[in-house]
Amino acid sequence: MFANELRLGNILLEAGKPVALDAPRLISILSGDGKEYAPMPLTEEWLSGATYNPLEHEFTFPQLSQWALDPEYKEIVFNGGYIATSAPVEFVHQLQNFFFVMTGEELPLPLESFQ
Repeated sequence: MFANELRLGNILLEAGKPVALDAPRLISILSGDGKEYAPMPLTEEWLSGATYNPLEHEFTFPQLSQWALDPEYKEIVFNGGYIATSAPVEFVHQLQNFFFVMTGEELPLPLESFQ
């Protein structure tokens, strides 16, 4: 995980617990003191706002009707098969960032459910 991948509000692990990135945490990471932070692996529990399509083996979000997350290959796909990202989406912050770029809105995630 690199500091240039992060935005305020991204979910990370801090000492093994999920937290939303705020300004003090970001400053700590940018200054090189963020060794206690790690990317949060993207699991099905984090995809509670998505719909799973068993025929396509993909998760879709209502706000991103043409895009889907393929959990097996950890890729964003467009309309059932064309790869849309060259980098894998294997961490929560990567999905949050993609969602924001495509919709201009924050991805609602159940952080409090994982406390």
